[in-house]
Amino acid sequence: MSELMKMLLEVALGILAIGICIVFVRAIRGPRFTDRIVAINMIGTMTTATICILSSYLNEIWLIDVSLVYTLLSFLAVVIICHVVTLHHKGRELFLNRREKGAEEK
Repeated sequence: MSELMKMLLEVALGILAIGICIVFVRAIRGPRFTDRIVAINMIGTMTTATICILSSYLNEIWLIDVSLVYTLLSFLAVVIICHVVTLHHKGRELFLNRREKGAEEK
């Protein structure tokens, strides 16, 4: 691999590292829960890209397999988090509706 290519991959890794840090701040600050979910998904995507770049930089083909497994786990985690949030929101709506009906009956 040429020195120019190595330097380009190092710059790409640096940019991805900075991007992950910025997105991590967004995941902490919010303000909404959907912003946090999207930020977590972006961190997973950027981590996958980082692993693929490292695979090319280190000339290790097995890191591509690690990247695929990480991508599947990251996707599954986001789907589960979205499902839990949806169930929580529906439960909250049911609770509020029951409370309103109870207040009307009194």
